[in-house]
Amino acid sequence: MPTTETLTTPNDDRAGDPAEGSGADAPAGVEGPAHRSGRAGRDTRGRLLDAAERLFGELGYSNVSTRQIAEAAKANVAAAHYHFGSKERLLRAVFERRLAAINAEREGLLADCVRAAGGRPEVGAVLDAFIRPVLRLSETEGGRRFNLLAGRSSTDSNPEVRRVVFEVYDAVGRGFVDAAAAACPQLSREELFWRLACVYGAMMYIRADNGRLQRLFGPEFSLSDVGGALRFALPFLTAGMRAPPAADDPPQP
Repeated sequence: MPTTETLTTPNDDRAGDPAEGSGADAPAGVEGPAHRSGRAGRDTRGRLLDAAERLFGELGYSNVSTRQIAEAAKANVAAAHYHFGSKERLLRAVFERRLAAINAEREGLLADCVRAAGGRPEVGAVLDAFIRPVLRLSETEGGRRFNLLAGRSSTDSNPEVRRVVFEVYDAVGRGFVDAAAAACPQLSREELFWRLACVYGAMMYIRADNGRLQRLFGPEFSLSDVGGALRFALPFLTAGMRAPPAADDPPQP
């Protein structure tokens, strides 16, 4: 079983971010070392997050070391230790950077559609509230990198990845399941489970954008086309959720 990679620092590591300089005060109106060092520390942290997001998404969490991330960020392992402490905490920070605002938006939209419908929301509105904010991430290069990482992480069996993914998504995920159940009271809990498995699978496949369908169809279409996903995939998923419950007699194998 993989173990958490704890970042070790050189013996001469100074307190604080190794990228930072002296904290001496400067005259009023003049940017002194403390201001410059604080900005340098934020820049270093951002570069580490960018590098981790790209490498974890391209190669997979288990195939990337913190030293590789530090080198890609033009930083050192001591700086990575100062800002994150372990590789798992670095992965968590990558997710939290992108998802804090997105999950807050999703939770707000889900609550709004349930409240506006008096507790019985329309399933299309529930799916839109949950899916649209995440797909819109693909409108930026950084968002596309994160969606690649999120898609890969959704099927990663590494326990550190599982722990991070579950913890950053559980709250909004439970809200989504509750809203979907309220929108589809005709479905048994078991049937709701399987239909939402299809919704999650489609969403994660679109986010991962691994090029498989482009290989089959040619370069004319792209899963990073947010407009296409909202125009075609979202109505398809909505129709699936609206379909009548399955017959009591299961199909013969």
